[in-house]
Amino acid sequence: MATTANKIEKALSILSQHDWYWMMSESNSAYGYACGSMRAFVELVATIENSTIVKALRDLWTAHYEFVHATMFGSNDEAKAEFKAKEAELMAVIKPTYSVAA
Repeated sequence: MATTANKIEKALSILSQHDWYWMMSESNSAYGYACGSMRAFVELVATIENSTIVKALRDLWTAHYEFVHATMFGSNDEAKAEFKAKEAELMAVIKPTYSVAA
């Protein structure tokens, strides 16, 4: 059985490998891969019993989504700074919690 730490690492891996630009692809496989990636993330996060970690992981997904869309067609230093601050805040919740809980 996977530990909370393993589940978090897998969720973070899925998040980092997700194709945020799938909608710009002319390939149907990009859509299928993106849907599968999103589904895998949601299903995996739902198996984590710590509600604080679950919320932080979901918020991290949303922060990535918002950052990608804010910078899709050009650089946006303000959006990047906001994303980095939010990412650091959420990772501070995720990382210390699971290293103790595992």
